[in-house]
Amino acid sequence: AGRSGADTGDRRKSERVELQIPLKLSVYQWEQEGAFSGQLIEGMLWDLSDSGLQISSSSPLELDMFIVIHFPKDSELPPVTGRIIRIETSGSQFRYGCMLAGLAPYQRLQLEAYIGKQIIIAD
Repeated sequence: AGRSGADTGDRRKSERVELQIPLKLSVYQWEQEGAFSGQLIEGMLWDLSDSGLQISSSSPLELDMFIVIHFPKDSELPPVTGRIIRIETSGSQFRYGCMLAGLAPYQRLQLEAYIGKQIIIAD
């Protein structure tokens, strides 16, 4: 698959970096009486920008579900919350487009610095 250039009408305004990094996802589902039950699942980070990311997992999740993304320790990134806005299936894997929700300014800066480092590594 070829890399898409800037002239392909990509909807994203921010810089996006393609990665393949294993990570953990916390999934929270409503139980009765307003309680949350959380479970940790394995996932893979495919691309990342300061406004969203694309992950895959063998676990089926639902649109508009909120998940907490736990980056690898060596990334030094804090966990971030994302909302699933797109789902594609690919064999036994599900690919999710997530919009990052409620990032604090310092988290956004950490994310931008991490993206900058990954772009340098990729060149």
